[in-house]
Amino acid sequence: MRKTFKVEVDCPTCAAKLEDCVSKINGVDSCSVNLMTQKLIVNAEAGRHAEIIDMAIEQMKKIDDDVVIYA
Repeated sequence: MRKTFKVEVDCPTCAAKLEDCVSKINGVDSCSVNLMTQKLIVNAEAGRHAEIIDMAIEQMKKIDDDVVIYA
């Protein structure tokens, strides 16, 4: 199931870090970050998006505190 989230990402490096972080979460099939539209698109198991985004927010705080994901 595909779901889109609003994000605040300042640079291509931060977008790449976010993509890498989310793609490593168990249950995520694929993800992409569009820097221009400030969107995170996640393809994951149905019903797990909230849990996956919570994990992504936790992981990104450790990597880059400037990135914000709106769940």
